[in-house]
Amino acid sequence: MVRIDDPRLRVERIRGLPGERRLVVDYRLVVDDDEPVVGHSIAERVVVRAKDEHDAPFRPAGLEFVIDGEMVALPGATTRRLARSVHRAELDVEQDWWETDAAGGTTPIAEFADHLVAALTLTVDDCEIAAAETPVVSGSWGALGTD
Repeated sequence: MVRIDDPRLRVERIRGLPGERRLVVDYRLVVDDDEPVVGHSIAERVVVRAKDEHDAPFRPAGLEFVIDGEMVALPGATTRRLARSVHRAELDVEQDWWETDAAGGTTPIAEFADHLVAALTLTVDDCEIAAAETPVVSGSWGALGTD
């Protein structure tokens, strides 16, 4: 059996680069000794996207970041880390974005991506061998965020 254990997503600050954030996905790949994929190349694909938590009147602004990796399948447990840097303006600014109408009232017009989730898929020769999703990570990482 091949399985993904404990997939985790986090958003890190990058020292010396205040406008950048690093999306990091960690997981543990467990491969049985007699699994046919042992010794084969495994393609890793992570897709980080906004998750609608229904906490605003609009759906979150669309975003999708892809992180690709590759490894050789070894028997036992292997800890993996995949990462990608993004400009923080590409992440959320605040929970809701409002515009002011002629009477001075506010109208919601967008929901920023303040909830993120990562889907992880492992393939060998274009055949899926394992998939998992990280728990949702919530925060405010954008240009006006408070991360």
